[in-house]
Amino acid sequence: MKAPNLHLNLLRENEKVSSSPVRLRVMLPILTLLLCVGCALWWAMLFTQLLLLRAKVSSASADLDGKKAAHSAILAEMAKARDQQAELDQLLAYKNGRRTYGGLLAQLADVLPMRVQLTSLSIPEQAPMDLRNPLNPRLPALLGPTGTTERVTFRLKGRTAKSAPVTTLMESLEGSAFKDWLVIDKAGPTALQSPRVHSFKQEATAAPDAKRLLAFDVEYRCQDRRFEK
Repeated sequence: MKAPNLHLNLLRENEKVSSSPVRLRVMLPILTLLLCVGCALWWAMLFTQLLLLRAKVSSASADLDGKKAAHSAILAEMAKARDQQAELDQLLAYKNGRRTYGGLLAQLADVLPMRVQLTSLSIPEQAPMDLRNPLNPRLPALLGPTGTTERVTFRLKGRTAKSAPVTTLMESLEGSAFKDWLVIDKAGPTALQSPRVHSFKQEATAAPDAKRLLAFDVEYRCQDRRFEK
């Protein structure tokens, strides 16, 4: 009769080893070392990028500092150019608003009746323009008027023996020959009506037997002066 096989485990617990060919206690330090090396490389790359960015910022700052004087000079020249352009625009507006009345006087001489004596012929001067800044009067005065139009009038004063020559003169002034200078508006507001008769009456005389003449005072609106470029 054969004896049974006996299996004896004579190894102690501390003598037992893992079946894996690479032990964890060997790999763990290696992995830790590789992780530290990776972190060091990552930090080195970040530090290099930081140095490059600092160098770029320093170069840009130096470039800006070098161009500050030129930039200030350019801004000053731009402001000067804007001021000069504003002055030029204003001068052009005044130039375009200029109106001449030589043709009006020449036409008037052609239609003036023989029995009418002119004592005054004038284009009343406009009131001084208010060039204060409307938003803040304490600021420097404006370069020109805030409005773009200016009303002009043409005033005739004279004497005549009868009213008919004056009527004839007024009818002539309302004709097409004067449309480029005079405005005819009899239906508008009283202050804007043209012609506007200020007076038409007999003059007082010192001698009782002296011939009394009719004195007239008539005002017409001229075409407005327009201050536009």
